[in-house]
Amino acid sequence: MNVSFWRCEENIEASGAYTHKVKRTCPWCLEPLPGRRLRPECPHCGRQTGGEGEPKALDLRFEKVERAQGAIYRRLLTWGVPAVAVVAIFVPLLHVGTVVVVPLVVVAHLVVVRLLLVRDAQRLFGPVRRLLNRWTIRFSYLWVGLPGYGAMTVPVIGVALGAGTFLVLTTIAHVSTLVGLARERSGEPLSAWEKAVPVALAVLTVSVLVTLIGLAVLFGWTVAAIADKMQAS
Repeated sequence: MNVSFWRCEENIEASGAYTHKVKRTCPWCLEPLPGRRLRPECPHCGRQTGGEGEPKALDLRFEKVERAQGAIYRRLLTWGVPAVAVVAIFVPLLHVGTVVVVPLVVVAHLVVVRLLLVRDAQRLFGPVRRLLNRWTIRFSYLWVGLPGYGAMTVPVIGVALGAGTFLVLTTIAHVSTLVGLARERSGEPLSAWEKAVPVALAVLTVSVLVTLIGLAVLFGWTVAAIADKMQAS
């Protein structure tokens, strides 16, 4: 259990009242708590934020979020895979319009997963784990989503590839978040893969962007040089 999630520091003021310096959020309602308060109750839900009952409340909160995410994951696959398959049927007919449609599908899928599937679990993460988990998911949509959904431009086969991409990306977000949730609940520190995966993907992304910019500059310089030679001749 992540003790730092619910631990508070109690300082007795001169008046005899307790002032709590609470970290993170309320374990009951997950609303943010003010830095210093004169009462131990949450200002949003009115429940105690310290004492023997709080660890149990945290366990229940983690279990509730895990069960809810599993149910949402199954519902997303139930309607999401057929929906993407239907979209993939019409994508080859759009021709140039696929340049706009494919990124829109990637962004829409990412937003749906962020708002419906992993948001509650990520709110239970520590700030660093939350940041790394979010970027792991974002980079997976960049490196898997764009080519996967881009393959929908291929007739017939693109239907299966598009539906498979939705399944793979949703599963990546679901599993990576559940693993982080389990480690957060048990109070385990960030594992090596939690740090390495987003960092490696970030380095790869920057490297590819720099390479593409360099190739674009080289291409422009080459075209300009050829044009100058043609004019000189």
